[in-house]
Amino acid sequence: MRRHDDIQGRTVISADGQVVGTVASLMIDDAQWRIESIIIELRKEIADRIGADHGIFHRAVLELPVSSIQSVGDAVVLELDVDELRGLRERPAADEPLGAPSKS
Repeated sequence: MRRHDDIQGRTVISADGQVVGTVASLMIDDAQWRIESIIIELRKEIADRIGADHGIFHRAVLELPVSSIQSVGDAVVLELDVDELRGLRERPAADEPLGAPSKS
């Protein structure tokens, strides 16, 4: 078992081998005490490529369900390539769009 702060800051790599960004935080379902998704701070070039909003003073973020994670080790490896991240970013979730900053 890992602590959540052991995962934060780890490099996130897409299925096509590109460094996407780093793990910023984990979203936990309070009722079931289960990790539902991860928030990734995207690298600028990846944010530009998938069309995620970012600015000088804030990085683009993307929320991904844990089902999109292939493995967690020294890095977090996704089952998705960068082009598939664009599709996820464009598809709204139930209560807020993916890629929106967390409310915490």
